[in-house]
Amino acid sequence: MARTREFAQLLARLRETVDRHIWVSRYGMGTVGNGSTSIGGLLRSQHVATQANIALLSAADNQDYSYIDSNFQPESLQAWGKRACVINVEMKRYQEFVLRGLVADGYTVIDAPDADSDEGGEIIKEVKAASNELYSGELKAIARSAVPEAIADSDDISDAQLKKLQNQRAKTPAERHQQRKAELSHRYEVEVTPELVEKDDDGWYTQLRLHYYLTLGREFLTKRDGKRAKGMAEAGENCIWKPDFNKGQMLSSVLLLENLNLLQFLTPEVQLRGSDEQMQEFKARAVENRYVIKNYLNVTITEKFTPIAIAQKLLDKIDLRLSYVGRLGPRGKRECVYKFLPADDGRDGIFSRWLNRELV
Repeated sequence: MARTREFAQLLARLRETVDRHIWVSRYGMGTVGNGSTSIGGLLRSQHVATQANIALLSAADNQDYSYIDSNFQPESLQAWGKRACVINVEMKRYQEFVLRGLVADGYTVIDAPDADSDEGGEIIKEVKAASNELYSGELKAIARSAVPEAIADSDDISDAQLKKLQNQRAKTPAERHQQRKAELSHRYEVEVTPELVEKDDDGWYTQLRLHYYLTLGREFLTKRDGKRAKGMAEAGENCIWKPDFNKGQMLSSVLLLENLNLLQFLTPEVQLRGSDEQMQEFKARAVENRYVIKNYLNVTITEKFTPIAIAQKLLDKIDLRLSYVGRLGPRGKRECVYKFLPADDGRDGIFSRWLNRELV
């Protein structure tokens, strides 16, 4: 229960004997692997992904990567699988595990609905307002933090300079803000704003990276994955740790989205209906590959989902959505219509800088 215990440890830092008002999400974030709570299913998915990643990379890079030994420390992988399943269970029942842990620590837990309605409502508002204020202050502090003097003379922050910042053990709040800003500047290569910090907190980098290699950076993907695979194999004397190897490979996810023809939804102003033939074909292909989608993208697809719902879930992996137009059509045959509106979030500028970096 390491992740849920972190919550209790954070709460315990307030030493005063005062009431603590908290809000806990029912579900946690950050499952491990494909999110499975079965150790057999989790380890099997890792093995299948590793073999597929090696085969796909060998074919795309026109090189033989079969020399890589993926059976590295099976006993450690077994232990990893057990721990990962515990974390996945906790994330699916996050609130329950957090509250159970607080009770075990001796806290008296009172649900907000059990308190006086007027008082409880005011407390909830105050907690939300305080939380938003603190988070907003943190975002602004990171964005306006000064670049450390050691790298102030350069517009670009090298990997070595950033590593030096990260390896500094004892840091003041100002130094932590400086490090975070340096990391974001190096990652996105644009001005660091409070909005960018918040987006990064929500996992924007992973989404943008997938979108970039699915489109503008597609020709550089094989080289990127090959370099990472060779680096891991060299560091491990031809042995790799499956979870890290799979996490670092993107070719399989991109090929999967290409096979599903996800980019067909990114044509502006084209109206999309669930009854369209192309949408029905898309759903059939997605349902047919639902286990592969779950394994590589950690997205659950079922026959019950509409074609639009499936498209929205997959587009969310690159932080895009279809916009609702309305219910159109003749009386008795009206159905929901959607269309794609290009995102005005600055990603085009980021992609341009990433492309320039690839071309250097």
